[in-house]
Amino acid sequence: MARSRSFGEATGAPPEPRSERADPGNDPVVAADNGGMTSLRAASALAVAFTAPWFWVATAAAEGYAQLGPVPVVASPTCAGTVSAEAQVTPVQVDGRVENGVRVAIHYDAGVYDGSCALTVTATWANRDTGASGSGDITAVSTIDQHYGFIGYAGTTFKTGGGAVVVTLSSHPGAELRITA
Repeated sequence: MARSRSFGEATGAPPEPRSERADPGNDPVVAADNGGMTSLRAASALAVAFTAPWFWVATAAAEGYAQLGPVPVVASPTCAGTVSAEAQVTPVQVDGRVENGVRVAIHYDAGVYDGSCALTVTATWANRDTGASGSGDITAVSTIDQHYGFIGYAGTTFKTGGGAVVVTLSSHPGAELRITA
């Protein structure tokens, strides 16, 4: 059986050293790559080890905010428009220490009514984990905006403690804002 010639032998270049194995294959190339692969594997293992504990953070952050879209409202016989709402986790100070809380805000768009309008919405919250609950009124007064007509924004913060919190608003019957504080 005829022995095939390597690229070096065919071009006249000196042949590369051969190993003692019957089929040396790519010995010089493999020996050079193995050192790089070992460090690459080690770096990949460290990256996974340091990142894996943080996978839960994305889920918690996604639950820290909720919103309700605009719904039609009538603030008074001469004022109407739409209101939307949002809630987000926020720190609150209680007796010199920081605890979990929820900030609830409403956005009132009175449209093109000629004059200022006030809209009061009652926000009720319940902490499903601790059983704590409460409520409060939020009043937004629309003022003229040079581009959008009469708009108003107002918010309040509740000391809810940690856990799953459900917020309902009188402006959005049957709808809930669910967040984890």
